[in-house]
Amino acid sequence: MSVVRTGERKGRRSTSEGEDGTQTHQRVFYAKTDADTDYGPTVLAAQGIPKKNDQHPEDFNAIVIGRTPRELQKGHWEVDIEYGQRPPSEPPGSQGGKQSLLLRDPQIAISFQNMLVPLSGQTGGAQASYISGVGRPAGDVWSDGIANSAGEPFDPPVMRQKSQLVISITRHEAAFDNENALRFIDSVNNAAIKIAGFDLGVRTAKMMGLSTPGIAWETFEEQQFFTFPVTYTIHVNVETWDIIVLQHGTYYIDASDGNKKKAFLTDEGQPRIGLLTDTGDDNESNPARFKTILGFPYQENWGVLKLPDTMLPKIGQGGQPGAAAGENR
Repeated sequence: MSVVRTGERKGRRSTSEGEDGTQTHQRVFYAKTDADTDYGPTVLAAQGIPKKNDQHPEDFNAIVIGRTPRELQKGHWEVDIEYGQRPPSEPPGSQGGKQSLLLRDPQIAISFQNMLVPLSGQTGGAQASYISGVGRPAGDVWSDGIANSAGEPFDPPVMRQKSQLVISITRHEAAFDNENALRFIDSVNNAAIKIAGFDLGVRTAKMMGLSTPGIAWETFEEQQFFTFPVTYTIHVNVETWDIIVLQHGTYYIDASDGNKKKAFLTDEGQPRIGLLTDTGDDNESNPARFKTILGFPYQENWGVLKLPDTMLPKIGQGGQPGAAAGENR
């Protein structure tokens, strides 16, 4: 008495995802026995029915945790196969206890980039706090080009050196997400977010892009599997990625004279640069006005990327010393 035929019911697959992002999978198999006196153990032992701890064909972190045979009618059986997340104490990997690339903590690198940018100024004081990199004080008006005592911008602009934080996160993923690579490149964060321990305000982080050198192969139980090492490169501008420019020009729109365009002229009748209001009118007798331009208007919800919010590895997040805790990994 034995099983003479097995196969998967391919229209019966399902996957569930919990609040923590872990996934469970269900598959259904069919088995036919050559006698109607067979019981469940005979069916579970059949070739073609996944065994306990077998790995899911697509989710390398999921293994068989449950098998339930049901007799539909004499000699005909269905077997429910349930996959759950592999216990942390039994990670896949090659010989010597090497942990699966998919389960490893991401590699996080912090660096900086130095560049020259126009010297920034503010109207109404507090200029030093902005230039020193403390950040944009609430309610202050400031620009990406300071003006001279007559309110005219310097040409060429006065430049200063600025350091910009660079966060690089590399983690192994089952596939390279081409849609995310196109979706997030050159995007700024549309909400406050914590990445690698840094609390980043709205529109202060820009995704330079997602990159990968290609497939990385690993071996587990004499079978080869591959992952993609994906690097997320993020540049942080603690001031803002928006551009603030002085409202000025060579002509103005005279609201008192039917919104006619009129040129700013010197006493000698030569063209000159003058200050403008937010609506384009003459603003020569008032404090300078500035205009905000979205340097990178495309913004995205970075939360869906599930980037690490700390630099600590999982084993070190319970208060254990990082280096000592990592020695046995």
